[in-house]
Amino acid sequence: MSTYRDLQVLSDAAYYDRCNYVNYNVDNILNDTSTKDCIYNAQTGNDTVALFKVLLTNECNNDCKYCTNCRSNKSQRARLSSQALADIFMTYYEKNMVEGLFLSSGIIKDADTTMEQLIETAYILRNKYSYNGYIHLKIIPGASWDSIKHAMQLADRVSINIESATRDGLNDLSSTKDYDKDIIKRLDWIDKLHNRDHNLAPSGHTTQIIVGANDENDEEILKQVYHLKQKYNVLNNYFSSFNPIEDTPLENHDACDTKRTGRLYQSQYLFEKYNFTDKDIILNDNGFLDTKNDPKYNIALAHIEDYPIDVNTATYRELIRIPGIGQKSARRIQHAQKNNEKITSLKQLKDMGANIQACKIFVKLGKNYQTTLI
Repeated sequence: MSTYRDLQVLSDAAYYDRCNYVNYNVDNILNDTSTKDCIYNAQTGNDTVALFKVLLTNECNNDCKYCTNCRSNKSQRARLSSQALADIFMTYYEKNMVEGLFLSSGIIKDADTTMEQLIETAYILRNKYSYNGYIHLKIIPGASWDSIKHAMQLADRVSINIESATRDGLNDLSSTKDYDKDIIKRLDWIDKLHNRDHNLAPSGHTTQIIVGANDENDEEILKQVYHLKQKYNVLNNYFSSFNPIEDTPLENHDACDTKRTGRLYQSQYLFEKYNFTDKDIILNDNGFLDTKNDPKYNIALAHIEDYPIDVNTATYRELIRIPGIGQKSARRIQHAQKNNEKITSLKQLKDMGANIQACKIFVKLGKNYQTTLI
């Protein structure tokens, strides 16, 4: 009963680490919820993967003001040994209840002591139980080069949470982490290790930002997200909408609007899949995204002189920049072009997967196009 109680506590404490790990469906990411005990449904494209998502312990020496596990919080504490956690995971795995492991932890004494136990759990699974499935290990800020390398030798994916987009932003939230030394430097190490040997964490590395816990605006966040992708090859940045937690220093702080987080995800998607840059994104005078319209729509409106675009002659790059036309619909339009099939109606575009309401003022179908925004 004690182990089960600890498991419940550590499962609940793991909620705040996002793990919908390669999917940009905003609704799925923002509704990352538990289905049973430690089982979380992570999205991989169109598929759902059941991950065993848990902490080794929610005891923590850090003082992150937003975090339910911060050292000043009076919540119930729990801890499992590496062997106990490996045994529990294998029980779930052998019953076909989970397909992979997402493992993080509060800080036990220091970064490398914590990493030793995370690594030991993965080592037991790989070598004692011959488990060859998916493992995602959290890298602790301040961890040594050797600890990170050992974690990457055992894990399919690793991640280290930067929490904030700027040094000052993190200083507002924590006095126990050095943004440049403990986090950004470790991101650099992860990238260098992976570049030297692609078998180290072969599925790449990710990070996470808490949105709305400090005064950072969307411009600062997106600038850093784009920079991390370009410089450190960060696969994905997860955005966690801040929610005040009782008995933490920010318990009276306003919650973040999840629409804001959704627009950040959409902007990141434009970087990843549509070759936009942080300079392309349209922001208001205070550096925030419009929560009413998606970023791609607002970018097109800001360059309305470039539209409408004739879909029968447009290049692939031109097509994917049209609001309402995604990669799949753009490829279908290209296929029609190659086969000399003229697109003459919005219905044809709709049948190809385009969002007509979004794209209709930006497209020309031969000589026909809508001249006003309705």
